Amino acid sequence: MIIFFESGKLGNQIFQYTFLKTIQKNNEKIILFGFEELFNVFEINDNRIIKFSIKSKWRRRMVYKVIKPFIELFSNVNLINSIQVEYEKVLHNYRRESTKYNMKKGLIKKITLVKTGYFQSEIFFDKNLLCKLKIKEDLIKRANQFLKPIEKKYKVFVHIRRGDYKNLKVYGKSALLPMNYFHQQIKWFLENKKNVYFIFLSDEPSFIEEEFNYLDNKIISNNSYEVDFAIMTLCNGAILSPSSFGWWGSYLMKDRDVVFAPKYWLGFNSKINYHKEPLANFMIIVEI
Repeated sequence: MIIFFESGKLGNQIFQYTFLKTIQKNNEKIILFGFEELFNVFEINDNRIIKFSIKSKWRRRMVYKVIKPFIELFSNVNLINSIQVEYEKVLHNYRRESTKYNMKKGLIKKITLVKTGYFQSEIFFDKNLLCKLKIKEDLIKRANQFLKPIEKKYKVFVHIRRGDYKNLKVYGKSALLPMNYFHQQIKWFLENKKNVYFIFLSDEPSFIEEEFNYLDNKIISNNSYEVDFAIMTLCNGAILSPSSFGWWGSYLMKDRDVVFAPKYWLGFNSKINYHKEPLANFMIIVEI
């Protein structure tokens, strides 16, 4: 039995879920606390997965204030097994997740707590598992309806995450990408691809409308995050923000061509990755 407590939103949850499925043994159960966004987007019909919802405030409080500390105590005293991602020191005063993890064996061999981690690297998951990640048919249908007017276009999604990144510091520096990064990659698509149409996905649509008012061949999505995620997978190209949401949107593309991503991911201002080896092998790296 593997136990894991949700940490983060959809993109983080996909990384965590694929890691858990990778280490799962044949007859082993996985107990998930949370993961509402993952189950909202994907059809997961697996009798080896047991999910406990923590939607309500009182459930979340009970899980994270009582149940999680209780189980962590068991792992800390080696009563049960534990798995934890290894950390490494960077830039003298900081640490980041590496691409390794360690396991400590406990007295009860059949229970393993996987401690909180993001596991944000291709190294952590078995790529053969991805064929089993099926987006719900209703979401694909709604995404296709949204894209129908431009179905014959070369579709590029542009994911611009700004809201919470305005105050986010990584290694003491801003994690907010300069807008020139997006303008440059848009220019590349316009010069190198025919019949291009841009689909903007952002938490600040009014800002996007003003910033990219020179583009006629664009549409700004006002859909839910579930539909936005499905839309990304139906595109041909992408310009990514350093966000696991767009990372997975591009990874699960059905007809992927060109995907641009910022070098050093969230740590671009310090010239070092926030997670070790976070970029997928197909991504074209752009130095900021």
